[in-house]
Amino acid sequence: MRRIGAIAAFEIKRMFQKPQSFLLMFGMPLLFTFIFGGLFSEGEKNNPIISVVDQDNTTLSKTLIDEVKSKGLVDISIDDSQTADQKFDDQKIAGYIQLNSGFEKELLDKKTPEVVFVSAASFDGAAMIEQLINDSIVKIQIGATASNFYQKMTGEEPKAVQDKIVEEITGAPASIETVAVTKDNEVATMSNLTARSAGFTIMFVMISMLISTGVLLEARQTGVWYRIMSTPTSKRELLGGYLLSFFLIGWIQFGILMLITKVIFHVNWGNLLANIVLVSCLLLCTIGLGLFIAGFVKSSEQQSVFGNLIVISTCMLGGVYWPLEIMPDFMQQAARFVPQYWGLEGFTEIAARGGTILDIIYPIFVLLIFTVVFLTIGMKRIRFE
Repeated sequence: MRRIGAIAAFEIKRMFQKPQSFLLMFGMPLLFTFIFGGLFSEGEKNNPIISVVDQDNTTLSKTLIDEVKSKGLVDISIDDSQTADQKFDDQKIAGYIQLNSGFEKELLDKKTPEVVFVSAASFDGAAMIEQLINDSIVKIQIGATASNFYQKMTGEEPKAVQDKIVEEITGAPASIETVAVTKDNEVATMSNLTARSAGFTIMFVMISMLISTGVLLEARQTGVWYRIMSTPTSKRELLGGYLLSFFLIGWIQFGILMLITKVIFHVNWGNLLANIVLVSCLLLCTIGLGLFIAGFVKSSEQQSVFGNLIVISTCMLGGVYWPLEIMPDFMQQAARFVPQYWGLEGFTEIAARGGTILDIIYPIFVLLIFTVVFLTIGMKRIRFE
């Protein structure tokens, strides 16, 4: 174990002795996060999509929907309860408004109907929607009250009717129940900036891991293998030391980037224990990929070229550079076959929905499958001679 620790410490020290390592491991991910996060945030000025579940289906309930729609602040989709729930679960809408049965009757009886607005924890426009619904209900109440007064008080001076309408408006606050859906007391957001931060952290950690695993090829080329194996160090200890160094280097990079993005970009990564497990699985998968590639190339230079090509292309496919939703359906399905997709799925569950370890079991399981496949093939193809 002491020999494994000595090899790992030597490789970690060697990695961080190079000034360019800091630029690649920390500077580039932050720069890409800033550029792509800000770029796509600028393009996110489209109105949020809100579903409306109209269980009353009366004239006044439809009037409310038209009134909200006329403001031009949100795009309205009329759905049934099941469809709205499905869209919400698939993150295709920011939330949904539910008008319960008896909405019109309560208005005509001069009561305040309850309107439920369910929103995602990451949606920061909930207060705007609440105020919009509130104002629309008040406006409908004005019309309903005026209509009743004109019917019941025919012949009365218009001034008296107007005074009564003002009185009704003053005492008719709308009751809106806003439900922010999260699985934790601490509400974490998954804005575009957060998603890009997670994505580019994954990408540059993978690139760094490829460079690190290339040390195996470099050691064989330069004869370091033979010098080490001439000592009492076994092949198992040698490989164990290198693998431990790769894992620790990856964790140092990931941990520092998570801390910096939390301070600079205000990224809330969510549950700590869930992140530790997810990042560890992702690092093991990345190390496996590096060894897999190392088993098919002859030099560290070839691994760098082919490795970067594989990592960057799969990162594009997996949703690192841009949201998956803007990609064609067949590419969204193909993204499920790259590790980056499952890494981002895990971070989305933790950060956007306040998930815990139990909520990311499936992404972790898939990442571990990738790890086993990559490591099995890579370890078998590593040549010590």
